[in-house]
Amino acid sequence: MLAAAATVWILFSLWLLVPLLDLPRSLARVAAVLLWAELVALLMHSYGSEGCDGSTCPPLAQAAGIAARTDVPILTVAFVAIAGVLVVRHSRVSDA
Repeated sequence: MLAAAATVWILFSLWLLVPLLDLPRSLARVAAVLLWAELVALLMHSYGSEGCDGSTCPPLAQAAGIAARTDVPILTVAFVAIAGVLVVRHSRVSDA
């Protein structure tokens, strides 16, 4: 769950930094959507797998846990890379 915690922290930080860095608002919206997707997946896994061991958990709770641990963090890494490219491009345009 370390990946999930890091994902929430990174996405929330990015959501806060986009207006301060004067970047396009669409980046903030994408960060917010990914953040909500991570939080919903974590809640579905947490409440869906309460009181069960690994093999008897409902399939939806297992899928939400997999999404929270792997899918959304991978999407976040890709999004942060794209946002980094936009920040560099934006800083070069504003310097010129």
